[in-house]
Amino acid sequence: MFNYPSGRLEILDNSTGKVIEPEFEKSIDVVEYPSCNEQGPLWVRGGIPVESAEGRKYEIRNRVTLCRCGKSKNRSL
Repeated sequence: MFNYPSGRLEILDNSTGKVIEPEFEKSIDVVEYPSCNEQGPLWVRGGIPVESAEGRKYEIRNRVTLCRCGKSKNRSL
């Protein structure tokens, strides 16, 4: 379906210019990398609201990924 779970890259319909996006049910999963035996970010789908520890509310989106490592220098969405 889509190889980029965060939603940063979108597919557009050339004739309408509208974003082609599947409807996701509300869910939160961990992105897995079995070949490396690693786990990646949290994959948040279905328009679940995201709020920072400081109370900043982010744009509600159909899908986002949230880093879990705590080492990111860019912690904004």
